[in-house]
Amino acid sequence: MDRSTRALLLLTQVCFGVFPVLGKVALQAFEPRAILVWRLFAASGVMLALALARHGRAALPAASDLGALLVLSVLGVMVNQLLFLEGLQRSTAVNAGLLMTVIPVATLAVAVLLGQERLTLRRQSGMLLSAAGVAWLFLHRGAEIGARTRTGDLMLTANAVSYSTYLVLAKPVLRRLPQLVVVAWVFVFAALIVPWFALDVAWAPAAADRRHWLALGGVLLFPTLLAYLLNTIVLARTRASTTAAYVLLQPFVSAVLALLWLGERPEAGVWVTGAAVVAGLWLVSQAPAPAAQT
Repeated sequence: MDRSTRALLLLTQVCFGVFPVLGKVALQAFEPRAILVWRLFAASGVMLALALARHGRAALPAASDLGALLVLSVLGVMVNQLLFLEGLQRSTAVNAGLLMTVIPVATLAVAVLLGQERLTLRRQSGMLLSAAGVAWLFLHRGAEIGARTRTGDLMLTANAVSYSTYLVLAKPVLRRLPQLVVVAWVFVFAALIVPWFALDVAWAPAAADRRHWLALGGVLLFPTLLAYLLNTIVLARTRASTTAAYVLLQPFVSAVLALLWLGERPEAGVWVTGAAVVAGLWLVSQAPAPAAQT
């Protein structure tokens, strides 16, 4: 991997990592579906304009590609973002950042199942270690497992699996279509569908003050426009599991910002989970040894 790709991967995770904190502030006034609608309108408009400016008529995909783009939209935007926002509302910013580290493990599992990558003993061990770390987060809470954040944590985990599947399925599409075209139509499809399911919520609530609107603006800029655009670029350059492995940086960004801005103090179980997940992800992210020549 060259330096520019590595730098883009790092910047992508910082952009995604601010989402739990900015989203938590925005959720004080906005409903999750309202935030999603704002994200879809902003991203679809900007991305489609960029795709048309860069590729002209080639930004209009062939009919044969529409089905694949719709599937990517459902997995990578509609289900993924709605589950994240609904889960974030029911959990904490620290947990949201931490549970995003499920993405590398799930991405590798899907890639192996679909024959895109091969599973080694080292990677399998990393998957098991990370899975054990996430399980600890729930077991450590004991009697509270059915109380304050369990539903939100489960939604966040499902969101991670949905996004992992999107990363793997996007690889063959990105070999056929330009990066900007893919990310633009992923958001366009979502923008055409999701708002119809958010007509019962206020898109500009009266309770929203300057702080809430600034937080929403940050959500639109960093984990939406910049993060998806950068992620699409790096996904075209490297393996899906390698792209996903860099997600391990997100919990550190989220935890630091949650500490500084929200005053959240992660419980001891979170750090036990974090240690296990990061160690497992280090194993998962190692490149497999080349096959022996015969």
